[in-house]
Amino acid sequence: MLKSRLSRASQIDGERKDNEWWRPDALLPALVIIGPYFLNKLIYFYFPGYLVFVATDYACRTFSLAFLYLLLRRKPISLPIPWRLNVVGLTFIQYLNAHSWRLTRFPSPNNSVLQYFDNAVGMLFVGLTEEAVFRFYLMNLLLLRGMSPTLTIIVSTLIFGGIHWSYGVGAMVFSTLAGLVLSLIYAVSRNLIVPIVVHAAYDTFFFAGGVAFLWRVYNRVW
Repeated sequence: MLKSRLSRASQIDGERKDNEWWRPDALLPALVIIGPYFLNKLIYFYFPGYLVFVATDYACRTFSLAFLYLLLRRKPISLPIPWRLNVVGLTFIQYLNAHSWRLTRFPSPNNSVLQYFDNAVGMLFVGLTEEAVFRFYLMNLLLLRGMSPTLTIIVSTLIFGGIHWSYGVGAMVFSTLAGLVLSLIYAVSRNLIVPIVVHAAYDTFFFAGGVAFLWRVYNRVW
């Protein structure tokens, strides 16, 4: 009986060691989930077309979300900051101004149907994927590994700013500041839907040419 118990205990211990890399607080899954956000822009050096841009971006975001789901569904775990993703109705966005693409380093769209879909659905998709990965997952990962809340916000914000490396230093700085605001919103509200809505709303406003419009108004006034 004693040998049987010892054998069973040894087996359980071995299973735990085997699964240590597949835990919400493990670093290897984090590299797999966050890595595509840094690497997806590299393909543009060789295939800079608009279709490749959209396909690669959607594929990377879908892969990260799917991997995150597989990671979290394996075993329930108490997270420092809850998910609490409320269901929201679909919102249709008006056709966005094509000239707003001049503000970015994205490839020029050459497919009106794909452009309309990307502008209408893409903004919500970007907000959902980036907030799920960099706010919900990454912040909880760092907290589970013993990092303080303040340092967690700083580190996750710097990583979030880093994924915008292909758009230049200015975009990285702005994205870092925006990530700081979104992290604080999530930490205070403890509800992921809030930063998702804020993120998607800003992206929609930006790509609709709202920032460019305000900048033109500012230059006229001053």
